[in-house]
Amino acid sequence: MMQRLYVPPAPLASFIRCFWYWEGTPHHPSAPTEGAPGAPTPQPHARERLLPNGEASIVFNLRDEEMRLYDADDPSRFVSCGLAGLTGARTHCFAIDTAAEEWVVGIQFRPGGTFPFFREPAGEVANRSMPLEDLWRDAAGEIREQLLAACSADAMFAVLERALMAQLVRGLELHPAIEFARGHICRAPQVATVSGVMESIGLSQRRFIELFREQVGLTPKAFCRVRRFQRVLEAVHRRKSVDWAQVALDGGYYDQAHFIHDFQGFSGLTPAAYLALATEHLNHVPMA
Repeated sequence: MMQRLYVPPAPLASFIRCFWYWEGTPHHPSAPTEGAPGAPTPQPHARERLLPNGEASIVFNLRDEEMRLYDADDPSRFVSCGLAGLTGARTHCFAIDTAAEEWVVGIQFRPGGTFPFFREPAGEVANRSMPLEDLWRDAAGEIREQLLAACSADAMFAVLERALMAQLVRGLELHPAIEFARGHICRAPQVATVSGVMESIGLSQRRFIELFREQVGLTPKAFCRVRRFQRVLEAVHRRKSVDWAQVALDGGYYDQAHFIHDFQGFSGLTPAAYLALATEHLNHVPMA
């Protein structure tokens, strides 16, 4: 098993949280075979539930196997993303097939991070996943071929850096009001409100919501709720015991019932069930 993360330098750093590489089974001549010392251990669960964080991502499957994203509540429903797919900012969870994504490389965008690289507004792909070739055409396949030809994870990250710069369709910047709102909400989602943000920008509410959805993908209110949910996950992740009433209070919820309702709406799980299933990865929850 091999996992690598890389944070690109400016100017991409303002839009890309990280590039990541995951190899769950050996694919190189020097890698140990299954059962040998140092060999990867097969995943004990067939699928993982991925929780929403308000950010988009791109995944390239380096195996010749299509990626399917499943409805977390009804696995018979799924969408195919082919060999490379974009998942927009989301407000609800979905599931992935762990066996089909054992050799992958990806881009995790910051909120609003896709805006410079796609002609389509971020709102058009929110709560959706689709083949990358639907958006980048032939470039999607060409990038994947370059990734396969790369000799290391670092070389793959360099391929992704070049590819993103080649796909720029507008400047590496968000509207100043959206940049301000994004930062304000991400820093303190438990106290941030749309009305509070509106007091500091010179836009009408209608125009602000329109711009925010176009560049970030979600409405300001939905984004704030998702980031508040993420702040709670960070606070309780892998803790052995939790005072849920205090968590709800610190998270800016009206009461514990409000907190549980939001938590289940975003994750499909109760807070206690999440804690029991949590792994080292904040937003990846094993499924049967």
